Amino acid sequence: MVLQPSADTSFFEAFPNNNLGANENMVAGANGNLLRGRAVFRFDVAGAIPSNAIIQSVSLTLTVVIAPSDGGQPSTFDLRRLFVDWGEGAGTNNAGTAANPGEATWNARFYPSSLWTVPGGSISNDFSEQVSASLLLADLGIYTFNSTSNLVSDVQKWLRNPATNFGWILMSESEDIAFTIRRIGTRESVTNAPLLHVDFTLPTAPTLQIIKTSGSEVQLTFLASAGQLYSVQFRDSLNAGNWLTLTNLPPQSTTTNVVLIDPFPTNSCRFYRVATF
Repeated sequence: MVLQPSADTSFFEAFPNNNLGANENMVAGANGNLLRGRAVFRFDVAGAIPSNAIIQSVSLTLTVVIAPSDGGQPSTFDLRRLFVDWGEGAGTNNAGTAANPGEATWNARFYPSSLWTVPGGSISNDFSEQVSASLLLADLGIYTFNSTSNLVSDVQKWLRNPATNFGWILMSESEDIAFTIRRIGTRESVTNAPLLHVDFTLPTAPTLQIIKTSGSEVQLTFLASAGQLYSVQFRDSLNAGNWLTLTNLPPQSTTTNVVLIDPFPTNSCRFYRVATF
């Protein structure tokens, strides 16, 4: 599946109270005066992918549409998962326009009162210290951040908990070097929008492999796939009544046999099922 951003923008230290949310490109890296730019974008993962999907691979394609005329300084750019929300805004042109309330700027996540921890955002507070993916950006052209375990983990988190999806921030590792600045196509660009490639599988509900009783207990065994949430449910009639939850099983790190015990009164009848979600 290929997704375009649901929101993207950038903020520029040279114009700290401007917004660039409706511009056809976003800025990241440092200009000739060592003034920094950083780009942010998010994708509506939960709106496009089934909630019980198991993410297999994630890659992000960006297009560099403007670079310094002499080629500038190539540098490695990092993607980091954002911890806080921000407002895309409607600012245009490469310098942006004066921010309206609720729009992201270099100083504010939501102008004018909801600020980044420090201007431009800070590691560990506004975005993760852990890099999700890295890639060298140089000349004009198309670049793809290949799948990493961290990119997969980010998208899986957003799928399970959509309220935590604030997207990624893109920033150069060499913001202290002049002319690392690059302009990246945004979702407003017809031909150069960022593209998120997500491969996933949908689980099939496992079969209860073993059901056996011991005294007043029932032992249930099934094969749980890695990374999948399961709900083990029961009811006392095969054809009537609501299914009740015996337990919700968190994702396992590897595919493994799971054994569950259900204590229930003797001389009674009970039916079980395993559901994925």
